[in-house]
Amino acid sequence: MRRKVANRSFPKAKEAVEREDKQAKKVVKEGVSEYFMFSVEGTETIPNGWSKRMSAVNADDVAFDIVYRLRAHQYGPRPVRFFTCKNDAEHKLGESPLPNGVVRIFRENGNDGLSYLGQQSLSYVPIQADIEVNLGPDDLVVYEQRKTHTTRNNVQFGAHNHVSGWDKNQRWAGTVRNYHTKPITFKLRPLLKGDVELTAARTISFDYQTIETELQVEQRGTTDYPFTASIHLGANAKQNRVRLRSP
Repeated sequence: MRRKVANRSFPKAKEAVEREDKQAKKVVKEGVSEYFMFSVEGTETIPNGWSKRMSAVNADDVAFDIVYRLRAHQYGPRPVRFFTCKNDAEHKLGESPLPNGVVRIFRENGNDGLSYLGQQSLSYVPIQADIEVNLGPDDLVVYEQRKTHTTRNNVQFGAHNHVSGWDKNQRWAGTVRNYHTKPITFKLRPLLKGDVELTAARTISFDYQTIETELQVEQRGTTDYPFTASIHLGANAKQNRVRLRSP
């Protein structure tokens, strides 16, 4: 009986939404100096203490990318999934800035329904600006890193023949494992403290303490990321920064 009642209710709800969409008033968007103004045609009556939502932007088939990021100093030790796009014409947006609000992500579940993936509050998004929705850690993408070799050299001696400085050289092996049925883009951005010289392929400097690497991982596949680090310690350390060297 509940199923029959629900089946009768869905068409009525759909008709009500479609009827409301047809009757919805147009929201006019205009740029005024550095501000953007949204105007609603006609008049609206809102009781004291109440609020009313109106549709300002409608966009179908908005293209987006899925990227996995590992930034332990920002998001924790596990890879995090992001949906990313831009507020521009290429993504069927960009007619106006997007005001503060909440983005909710659903996907079709294959049974004529939707599955909830997550939500995120967004601040004001200007035209041409990036839109990023953090969907949290994904256990189907794993990054592992292990140290395979360590040596010490360039030992310096100070007063009373005590060791005052030295270099520690390490080799590391990183591996990204993708258990999804589709290829993924994986971006690694570690924070490296100290006076470090790093040798790694496919890696750029993000800032003086941070590097960034972008890796492509096939479906149900793995991608290796080997690198070496020379860490200057004690009197050998000149400044707190990371320098990249070609492999």
